[in-house]
Order: sequence, then structure tokens, then C-alpha cells
Amino acid sequence: MVSLRFEKNLLQALYLELNLAIKFNNLNGYRIIQALIWLGEERHSMAKIAELLNVSKQTVFNWLKAFMEKGIKWFREERYPRRGRKSKLSKEQKKVLYDLILAGPEKSGFTRGGWNSAMIAELILRQFGIKYNPRYLSSLLKKMGLSYQKAKFITHRCDEEEYDKGRQRWIKKTWPKLLEQSKSTGAIILFLDEVSFAMWG
Repeated sequence: MVSLRFEKNLLQALYLELNLAIKFNNLNGYRIIQALIWLGEERHSMAKIAELLNVSKQTVFNWLKAFMEKGIKWFREERYPRRGRKSKLSKEQKKVLYDLILAGPEKSGFTRGGWNSAMIAELILRQFGIKYNPRYLSSLLKKMGLSYQKAKFITHRCDEEEYDKGRQRWIKKTWPKLLEQSKSTGAIILFLDEVSFAMWG
């Protein structure tokens, strides 16, 4: 059984961090700090703390070990989500990736002349062995100082005004005439729509 008693100033620092964890809605940080307070002030057993926080006894032990080795700095620097997700790529890897992107896809063995997110994700996997979801590559590229473009739908209709006029003729003249003919002859009107495949990604 581990028996600890923290000094008053350390407990005050822990309570300060506990309040910050509550303020920033950091559940994991809250559980870690609460476990430490229970260990160092109320002297609960690890088994009791594990039960109260719904974690394993080993998890509580690992928290205590990390805290004993690194102090409050441990969860200030590594446990708070406000610091953001740690980048998968190092600064050196980002520099290499930057140069590869500027060199163009063909230099990296691709047959296309322009990059897309799927190709860059494949490049990162081949070059560094790191998987990246293509959906998050735009933010990575922006942080690296590279510009990117997203596909934008543009109608194939060149003359919108003429199209609107034709649509109005259909609604006000053609369609009422067809409907009247259908009712007078007992005909059934069938609609058929075309199937097309978009050429953009």
C-alpha cells in the first residue's frame, strides 16, 4: 500500500490545476489531479481511488509514477487539450514534405501534374510511415505555409437568364397544356431522369 502526504503548497497547486481542469472541461486531467489529491491529502488507497474513478489500479499507479517523475509540469504540458493535438510529423519531416510537394507529384512517382489530398496522404505514408486522414491535410498544409484549393461546383449552364426564361415557359405554358391533355384523354404522365457522373472529386 502506498502512503503519501503532500505539502500544503503542493496541494494548493493541485487544487488550482483541478479548477482549471473543470474550467476547460478536461475530464482526463480532472481524474488525474483528483486521484493525486485523494492519495496525498485524504490518503485513500489506490484500489479505492480506482473504484471511485472507474479506472484500473494500474492506471492510478501510472499517474502517480508520472507525477513523481515530472511533477505538475507533466499534466500542464501534456494532458491539457487546450494545447492542441501533437503533430504527427516532426519539424524535419515537415521540411522534407514541403520540398517534395514543391517539386511536384511526378518527382515522387505520381503520374498526375497536380497534387490532391489523397496523393499527399500516400506520399506521407510512403516517405515517413505515418498515416494521415486526407480530410485533415488542408490544415496541415496551411500550417506549413502552403495554399490549397477545394473543389467548387459550377453549373454547366452558361446563360442563366435564358435558362430561367425556358423554365418559366415550361411551368406556365408547356406543363399546364400537357396536364390538360392528360386529363382529357385519360393518359398517364411518366417522368424519366438522366443519370450522369460528376467529373470532379
